[in-house]
Amino acid sequence: MFSEDPRRAAILARISFVIRHLPRGSVVLFMDEKGPITVKRYGGYRWTREKRVVLRTYPPTRGKYYLFAAYELFHGRVRWKFHERSRSVEFIKFMQQVRRWYPHQYILVILDADTPHPQHCVASRQEMRRLKIHWLSLPKGSPDDNPLETVFGVLQDEVLVGSAPRDVADQQRQMSRALQRRNRRKDRFVRLKGLDNFHKK
Repeated sequence: MFSEDPRRAAILARISFVIRHLPRGSVVLFMDEKGPITVKRYGGYRWTREKRVVLRTYPPTRGKYYLFAAYELFHGRVRWKFHERSRSVEFIKFMQQVRRWYPHQYILVILDADTPHPQHCVASRQEMRRLKIHWLSLPKGSPDDNPLETVFGVLQDEVLVGSAPRDVADQQRQMSRALQRRNRRKDRFVRLKGLDNFHKK
């Protein structure tokens, strides 16, 4: 899904220009949230000679949560935290954690224009200024311009499909293990048009 925003090309060109002129040692993060993630039995494929229902149509829900994640453009790694909700309060907490992860670096965060994000939320904007975290917004309606959508898709296939977690904590442990494995892989980079060369920086 790519945006029909006529300014998309100009916005991506500006992001590319800014990244090229960042100070040495800077950190560039694509940020997004996934959720609400529902904890329940997720269906999948099951091969059998018998025609029968293997899962209930509406399985019981055991909880919900949100996954906040940041993708490091230059290294392809993902950082993440879990929260019960997705509001400006949780977004601010995640930005504070980002600053703790990178206490001295120049940080540029690239994200969409959701309501809790700094483009629309005064509290988020003020806190990012206090933390000295810079930000740029992606084009409207263009989730595939954010590499985290690819990461979330992999989590959907590797963790959620066919899973039957006991509770929220159990599913979050599965998510964390999958992300840790991904960060150790050599093919962890997500290729984005116009940004591939930054992985070699």
